[in-house]
Amino acid sequence: MSLSKTLISRARDIAPMVEKAAYDTDRNRKLNDEVIDACCDAGLLQILVPKMYGGHELDYATMAAVVYEFGRYCTSTAWVISFYIGHNYIHSLWPKQFQDEVFANDPYALTPGTIAPNFRLKPVDGGYIANGLSQWNSGSSRADWFLNSGLVMSDGKPQGALAFMVPAAEVEIIDNWDMAGMRGTSSGDARLNDVFVPRHRVVEVADLLNGQSPGSKIHGNRIYSLPILPFVLGETLPVMAGAYRGAADAFKRLTEDRYSTFTSAKVQNKQTAQMRIGHGQAGAAIAETLLQDYVRFLDTVEPSEIQAIERRAEIRARVGMIADYVYNGINEMMLGAGGGAYRNSSPLQRFLRDMNVLRVHGFLDTETATENLGRVLLGLEPNCPL
Repeated sequence: MSLSKTLISRARDIAPMVEKAAYDTDRNRKLNDEVIDACCDAGLLQILVPKMYGGHELDYATMAAVVYEFGRYCTSTAWVISFYIGHNYIHSLWPKQFQDEVFANDPYALTPGTIAPNFRLKPVDGGYIANGLSQWNSGSSRADWFLNSGLVMSDGKPQGALAFMVPAAEVEIIDNWDMAGMRGTSSGDARLNDVFVPRHRVVEVADLLNGQSPGSKIHGNRIYSLPILPFVLGETLPVMAGAYRGAADAFKRLTEDRYSTFTSAKVQNKQTAQMRIGHGQAGAAIAETLLQDYVRFLDTVEPSEIQAIERRAEIRARVGMIADYVYNGINEMMLGAGGGAYRNSSPLQRFLRDMNVLRVHGFLDTETATENLGRVLLGLEPNCPL
């Protein structure tokens, strides 16, 4: 069996643990530590880490298949594990000195964070002083490092954007994550107060967006020269495809076991129920097809082919529309699932709540993404990072 198939099989073995923990993950607002430890022990987090640091240096297809297995049972778990895997890939884009540092003891690290420019960076000898507060740090309940981004300030004016890494010990993690959906992702705030960031932990955001990071010059594999946005969007797709499949299967089981409240008739004998099952199963299959299409794209595209702003805008709009598609499909099933499907113990309501939040995520919001695509196709400047 290939290494890729072995890792996917290990994820499949962990999936029942994810399913069993899903209710508590949602209630506790963070991932189950046993699930995180199992993923670490199974070697899942280093799927895209270069071999020179003990990683597997595999492909996006492996990562997507692993995340999909978890997405079928718990959107929050799939989301956090996807970003843990993805941020280890992002480590590989940093200067070699940082890669030597972060991979010194293990071929992976637990790294929440965001590349939204929330911080202010003051240039000093040897690096920068960082101050500020960031939101949406998924996976912050377990962290070795934090991924951040900020504006370099000079005379009170921004001079450019830098992404940077900070050890978790130097970050004030604020346990304030309390949302209607994606509750288990521990995506709380993080504060930096006068934290020194040495230059080897810093990368130009523009270089990440254009696939010209320091890591792209160190590692020959084409994946390390990809513009970062299509990859980050790829972190979300297996989560959503898995959620649609999980919801479709949960709705089918619910319908098979359910009786009408007033007539005691089996609900599965209703034509509308049969149609919703068919719609859900076919819809989930389409979502999986869309995911596989993106897998082929990300694993085969030459980095130069997605340098154009128009191409990246189209990719972002496409992924945003998939988020809407998945949400609408799950919502249609919920309309025929009965009141019991809204109990907190029901996976269906979790999938619906989670997708309702994801579809307004900064990278997945369809209105912003399609507006941006329209702008660049009309020859106007983009109004958000690409």
